[in-house]
Amino acid sequence: MHSIEIPEAGVKNYVPEDLSECNTVQYINICNLLYKHAIGKISLETFKEQSIYFLANMKLKKNTDDDVKYANVSMLSSLIDSFFEIDAHDQKVIKQYFIHNPIEKVRGNFINFYGPSNEFNNVSFGEYVDALSHFYDFIETQDEQFLYLLFATFYREKRTTLYSAGNFKKDKRVPYNPERVELLAKQFKTQNKGVIYGFYMLFTSFQKYLTTAKIWVQGKEIDLELLYKDLPKTKRTPESNLPGIGMKSILYTIAASGIFGPLKEVRETSLWEILIRMYDIRKTDFDTLLTNNSN
Repeated sequence: MHSIEIPEAGVKNYVPEDLSECNTVQYINICNLLYKHAIGKISLETFKEQSIYFLANMKLKKNTDDDVKYANVSMLSSLIDSFFEIDAHDQKVIKQYFIHNPIEKVRGNFINFYGPSNEFNNVSFGEYVDALSHFYDFIETQDEQFLYLLFATFYREKRTTLYSAGNFKKDKRVPYNPERVELLAKQFKTQNKGVIYGFYMLFTSFQKYLTTAKIWVQGKEIDLELLYKDLPKTKRTPESNLPGIGMKSILYTIAASGIFGPLKEVRETSLWEILIRMYDIRKTDFDTLLTNNSN
């Protein structure tokens, strides 16, 4: 957190250093500004100025000297630089190193809709595979319709369970149903853009996390980076230049193996359970290659 104090502006506050430190209200508002910047509606400098005004809860007094006002705004807006980093292509990009969900629920017309838990622990593999399609379609086309479809893939109401006479409780989200996604996407068009784009930012951050994630399985640490490593080239039969189908291919391959049951059951299996299985398959591929090379 940044600590700031401007007596003439009546400002004494703490400001998040990046998206991961924002509370829900801050996160939604900053993501709304990020979306405006992404579509060219506001400049980077305007984004920084409006962000600092909101995050610092700044309300400059009417009799504040203009030179002092602009100097303070300029100085403070530079704090928003900590929200960014330089990527491998020397481009300034927003920092995305968080996998907790800052937007746990949103209010619909009549009911609340709930998103995935932290680390996407309550997400099925089918849910994730479908979401990837919307995610990459948005990156390719920049059509905001895919943002709504991505959001609608994960956000849905919770089911109500009767535990005892007269004691009702809403617990888990209703199961994922791909046939409802388009209808829900239409409903979510009334949501604040900061909510919709904010979830896209979370999903992007989660994707980045998966490429370096280290998790513990039965007392052993495994590195999911292995899933994204190419096998060393050998004299095996050359592959075609035809495009693959990514995670859908994994979905069909695992379903064909029958280890988790038919396709429907594979889709309903926990994302993390499938990722662990994918790691096991990938490790076997590398082990087999090492064995063949040593013979």
